[in-house]
Amino acid sequence: MFDFVFTIFVVIKILIMTGYEIREFIREESDGSTTRTYAMECNGVLKTHNNKGAAIVNKEQEIKEYYLYGVGITKEVWEKKRKLS
Repeated sequence: MFDFVFTIFVVIKILIMTGYEIREFIREESDGSTTRTYAMECNGVLKTHNNKGAAIVNKEQEIKEYYLYGVGITKEVWEKKRKLS
């Protein structure tokens, strides 16, 4: 039996003023859970980013990882930076 892992690509929003495109990647893991990854595209480069919540989320595995502009940060630092913006 084969374990198929696939990625579904969904474009969420295009921010015309900044030229950034926010994308959501949905991946089915081998255990059947779903991982959502949010990324920002700027000049053809994808960077893990979400200013509205965790950038990598898997509810079944209880994974929440926070990223801004491709840099991994803790939830506390993310909350402080969110309040400043």
